[in-house]
Amino acid sequence: MRSVDDSAQADGASPGHEGRSYTANGAFVRARGRPAAAVLMVLIAVAFAAGGADGWRPVRNAVFDTFQRLFPRTVREFPVVIVDIDEASLKALGRWPWPRYRLAELTDAVTRLGAMAVGYDIIMPEPDSLSPDVILSRRTDVDPRIRSALAALASNDEILARTLRRTPSVVARAALIGGGGRPAAGERQTAVMQVGEPAADFVTGYAGHLTNIPLLEEAAFGCGYLNDTRDADGVVRTMPLILAVGGELAPSLSLELLRTAVGATWYGVRADTAGVLGVQIGESFIPTDRDGRIRLHFSPAYAQRRVSAVSVLEGRMAPGSFERQVAIIGVTAVGAIDVVATPVTARMDGVEIQAQVVENILAQSRLVRPSPAHRVELGVFFVLCVALIVFLPRMHPVAGIAFFVGALVVLLAGSAAAFVQTRTLLDASFPVAGALPVLLVLLAVGFAEARRRQRELDAALEAEKLERMRMAGELAAARDIQMGMLPDPEAIDRSIPGIDFFARIEPAEEVGGDLYDAFPIDDHRFFFLVGDVAGKGVAAALFMALCKTLAKSTALRGDVDVGEMFRILDAEIARQNPAMLFVTALAGVVNLDDGRLQLCCAGHEKPLLMRPRGGVSPEALDIEAGPPLCVLEDYPYTGVETTLMPGDTLVLLSDGITEAHAPGGELYGKARVLRWLEASQRTDPSAAGICNGLFADIRRFAAGAPQSDDITVMALGFLGHR
Repeated sequence: MRSVDDSAQADGASPGHEGRSYTANGAFVRARGRPAAAVLMVLIAVAFAAGGADGWRPVRNAVFDTFQRLFPRTVREFPVVIVDIDEASLKALGRWPWPRYRLAELTDAVTRLGAMAVGYDIIMPEPDSLSPDVILSRRTDVDPRIRSALAALASNDEILARTLRRTPSVVARAALIGGGGRPAAGERQTAVMQVGEPAADFVTGYAGHLTNIPLLEEAAFGCGYLNDTRDADGVVRTMPLILAVGGELAPSLSLELLRTAVGATWYGVRADTAGVLGVQIGESFIPTDRDGRIRLHFSPAYAQRRVSAVSVLEGRMAPGSFERQVAIIGVTAVGAIDVVATPVTARMDGVEIQAQVVENILAQSRLVRPSPAHRVELGVFFVLCVALIVFLPRMHPVAGIAFFVGALVVLLAGSAAAFVQTRTLLDASFPVAGALPVLLVLLAVGFAEARRRQRELDAALEAEKLERMRMAGELAAARDIQMGMLPDPEAIDRSIPGIDFFARIEPAEEVGGDLYDAFPIDDHRFFFLVGDVAGKGVAAALFMALCKTLAKSTALRGDVDVGEMFRILDAEIARQNPAMLFVTALAGVVNLDDGRLQLCCAGHEKPLLMRPRGGVSPEALDIEAGPPLCVLEDYPYTGVETTLMPGDTLVLLSDGITEAHAPGGELYGKARVLRWLEASQRTDPSAAGICNGLFADIRRFAAGAPQSDDITVMALGFLGHR
């Protein structure tokens, strides 16, 4: 017969601490995880309502971009024609920029073909240097009568201005965030009638602008701005119809082109206390988002939308080809092209986007993201979570998962249907992704209930097994995390024109202390770094992560040279270094335009330079090296400068390469590295070939001997063209 205490413990009713704990767990299990799922649901909803809607924007944009790629806007009629100054035009008529009398001829030809208005996706801020009087104005050896005769001729700018005066024309401007180009007093802007609240308070504001020469600005029927509104990922999804320059409302190029085409002398803007409602042109009202933008529904870049400028100038177009169309003259030839990323393609000409803005307005096909959309999505999330909490514990797990998948399909299909049928942007990703943790909690608790007794019987053995797995998993996860912190060399090589880049790293243990990093500081400068933390293992890996993070944040300030960066980095990591670790490092910044290279070395292996032109053998750059970081306090690190020639390759190593050893103890050494690099100049001088080949040669040399230190190699080839 059992004692009272034994019975009470077996039934979960002991008055002691363990009994109370067991009773609480039993109640939790009997509730099938509903309380935890409900709390999680509330926490997710609060986070989303308190700002998560903005944090979810990248995922939401990815969903809507996918819809745009799957269901692009179809165009049956083309109200806009792009008169394309393309490669064929430059080949036939000469390189860009063309003399402006030729632009005048092109404008006249476009008008004769029936265009209702002509816009320029070109800014002409300086007088034409190809005008006859300018070309010979400083040639004292030319007969004065000839110079006088040329001076009497109309300049190219005057010829273009005459054409603009008799043509419904719009010239382009560019609004500037700061610096020069502030609007002058009385500078021309298209007349605007504002209804309601001041719209300038809601639209994107700019301090100044870049304009054309006054002669052309005064001659044109209108002046519109080319500015786009790229999202944080660089993709153009919206375009402004109105913006504010120097506090004054100003129209976009597309809006001004439409106004000129219909013959209106002004446009109207309607706004209330929540933002802009839309723009009025003549009798047409164009709704906008609250910031004066429209969200574009993109179509592919149809060839029917474009006509080569040379075809127009040489009279190959049939009369009336541009009837009932507006024309935009733009340059898309290589070397003068303006391209941006859009949801439907990674590269779309700027003039193409201007044309699509006009088409979206005329076809009333803009995409709409309703202001209460995030509240609707939050409500759908609540409904889905409540349904899971109520019904899932009563269902078989497979049926519960099928229910969730069915809800996922229905929500995504509804979101896609709203996009296709009404051009409304409703995001199903948050309700589904937000409900997924709730689903997992419910499934986990249900599984826990089913397995509870088995876990109790196997607790001791399972605990030991899980501990071993945890340790192995943590080391494997640590290695994955460490490798994941390093940039993908192939992605860098693909995305940065003008360089051939590759890097490889192989820790001696699961995690190591070697590091590298590489990224563009701006459009012209490329930063790279190789380092080696003293020691190996977890401590070195953590110190490596700290060094890499601090180095990147310092380099991205943009105005810090590598010597100053090392001084800052030395001070920062020394302040957070209780283990007294130190790190050798070599960093550099290369100018992608001219090959100017700035280097700074802190106790690291000197870089090797491959200069295959002229048969020059690879050699180590003779640069002065300071001590490793965190060794000498306030050491004045300084950078050195040199220049990479097109075809040069810079190779950076860690000492794990030169100190790799064969089974007999012989070191690989720097001499073997130089011999390998010299051989690779004849076989495969690419950055990937150098790095992979050197790794393969080290493995052959080591012949299975254990790796004693982390191995890192980086190759940076300067191609000399962008």
